[in-house]
Amino acid sequence: MTALVKPEYLKRIPVFIRKHAMGKTCQLLAREFPDLYNEFKGEPSQDAVDKMRTLINLIFEERIAKHHM
Repeated sequence: MTALVKPEYLKRIPVFIRKHAMGKTCQLLAREFPDLYNEFKGEPSQDAVDKMRTLINLIFEERIAKHHM
């Protein structure tokens, strides 16, 4: 999942918080989008990868703005 996050977002998140941020984002996606999340347990389609990339980056964009990073 980390590969789907824009590098500029990862650079803004302190190293000691990244694991927590990625873990909680994965939990949120599993809860809100279970079908899409389950597709990533196997080999996801390109469409699923694009949707997941969009969702992850929107979540990180919101959280970065919220925490003034």
